[in-house]
Amino acid sequence: MTDGGELKKVVVGGYCVGCGACAALDPAIQMRFDDMQRLGAVLPVDRKPSLAAAQSCPFGDGNPDEDEIAQGLYADPEIRQDQRIGRHLKTFGGWVEEGAFRERASSGGIGTWLQCELLSKGLVDSVLNVAEVDVAGGEAPLFSFTVARTRDEVVANAKTRYYPIEMSEVLRFVLETPGRYAVIGVPCFCKALRLATRQSPELADRLHFVLGIVCGHLKSGAFADSLAWQCGITPDELTGIDFRSKLAARPASRYGVTVEGLRDGEPITLTRPMEGLVGANWGHGLFKYKACEFCDDVLAETADAVVGDAWLPEYDGDHRGANVVIARSRTILELLEAGAREGRLRLDMLTADQVAASQAGGLRHRRDGLRYRLKMVDDQGDWRPRKRVEPGADHLSPSLRKIHRLRFELGQKSHAAFEQARKSGDLNEFLGVMSPLIAHYESHMHPSLFRRCVNFSLRKVLALRARFSRA
Repeated sequence: MTDGGELKKVVVGGYCVGCGACAALDPAIQMRFDDMQRLGAVLPVDRKPSLAAAQSCPFGDGNPDEDEIAQGLYADPEIRQDQRIGRHLKTFGGWVEEGAFRERASSGGIGTWLQCELLSKGLVDSVLNVAEVDVAGGEAPLFSFTVARTRDEVVANAKTRYYPIEMSEVLRFVLETPGRYAVIGVPCFCKALRLATRQSPELADRLHFVLGIVCGHLKSGAFADSLAWQCGITPDELTGIDFRSKLAARPASRYGVTVEGLRDGEPITLTRPMEGLVGANWGHGLFKYKACEFCDDVLAETADAVVGDAWLPEYDGDHRGANVVIARSRTILELLEAGAREGRLRLDMLTADQVAASQAGGLRHRRDGLRYRLKMVDDQGDWRPRKRVEPGADHLSPSLRKIHRLRFELGQKSHAAFEQARKSGDLNEFLGVMSPLIAHYESHMHPSLFRRCVNFSLRKVLALRARFSRA
């Protein structure tokens, strides 16, 4: 089992995801933003972190992995096991038919609908989810975990937030306030919650449901600042962002971003498509936490249900969006099936293969790519967390190994490049570093399109530089 010393290895090695589970169980641990706008744990200097805190870390060596946790949680006779998507009862694709759930959601609205159902059926008293924070220009954080007690509060907190958040404050609230709670989070947060309930009888008694969100990777706060800056709102002016604005007459995957801020002291709101913005391509991994390069859980395998985007041809054409849904808990499955019978949900049965196909890129990166990244660290002689896949390189061609190295480099170099641009007040410093690196990466991804990639990137950099030089 992980002890205080092992937790220090996680933090020092850059494998902390900033979930805050350790800080909830050990008040000497603080959660803070670093210079690159990443949230992480700051450990006490005068003593080791508590054993409970260390054994709640999702990246701590010796702590139970996703398979072990899920086996203890989901023992229904009808449960199925799949290496890619985890244990499950049934899998679906679809969306919410009733009300404005789908309209207000990032995709199909089923995650928000499930939270509301748990409240309205009296299965929980409160839901822990993520809300916007009312801030002045340039202040942080823009989002944080909150305690939602009503349907209206849950609905107000719909939408996916690609922004660093942590759970220590709301988990302390749960520890101090008896009740029945549900929580929704990304896979590593779900795992941390499951580990924390093993350390705290109060959490185990009060945390009744854990809902998961399919995850590509976590972003630093610089992701929001970068998108806003490219849209014309500087980091010091930014007050709010919607990372997933639905754009009519376009495929669901071609969504937009809406940024809110101040210009000459007056509020301004801007919406534009994501394509063309440096960092918008999820596969490039800009502003990615290092820990996310060493995670093997895409589909929240320790959550009672997980929802994500249905990136499948039969759903992508509708700009309103659709979900893939994995039900692992019998109670959650019954809520979903009742909603479908009543016409409140549209649910299509999907196979495990279809669900995996909807997240194919993420699964390749977290399984085949992870094996290679583990070997890279081992070859350097550095510490890294143990994972469910074995390190290796022989399964990848030399060209694929190069692609994985370049992708890792893109993510890690983006942090310092943007911080330098923010300090200088010149976005071109970020664009000038990252655009050539992206073009180089794309030339390896698509060798036949090398010249087009280079020319496109150069045109983009020149256009953006001209724009910001005029400004």
